[in-house]
Amino acid sequence: TSKKHQEEGERWLAEHPEASAKLLDTLADIVIEYLCAQAEAGAQMLQVFEAMGMFIGPASMEAHAMPRMERICAEVKARHPDVPLLVFPRGAAYALPKLRAAGYDVLTLDDTADRATVRDELPAVCLQGNFDPALLVEGTPESVRAAAHEMLDALGSQRLIANLCEGLGGKEQTRLVAGFVDEGQA
Repeated sequence: TSKKHQEEGERWLAEHPEASAKLLDTLADIVIEYLCAQAEAGAQMLQVFEAMGMFIGPASMEAHAMPRMERICAEVKARHPDVPLLVFPRGAAYALPKLRAAGYDVLTLDDTADRATVRDELPAVCLQGNFDPALLVEGTPESVRAAAHEMLDALGSQRLIANLCEGLGGKEQTRLVAGFVDEGQA
């Protein structure tokens, strides 16, 4: 994200505190109901995607987003305690320990997360790891293999869901995707 976008997010929160709170509370209510409806329809895992981290700094994340993220987790867990809840704080890897403390079962890493630091800070937590999908477009079998091993070395092969930072974009080479999947099973 650009500094301009972060400044705009911060400005809006500061200039419109009541509207910000009302909007964020309404969004949290909608997310809770939506996630619960997914669980009731048979979803076996649920993921909360928090994109605000890219547009605000840590202080605003703590003041504005985190209370809603905590409430989402608490209310969904209260209604569906057996459904694992994943969280992806895009652009806000610094929030991972607090999100774990809030009760999220799986923490998803973006490309800002230092893998070794996160694993050291949260050794017993299931992480969803941040493989660079560009390697599946522009890489080689060797570079994919090396990057997969690097991810596994930093995050471990236990309590890990091997995952791409930003998902598939449609330009990936199928042989490289297959190599990534096969390497994760080795």
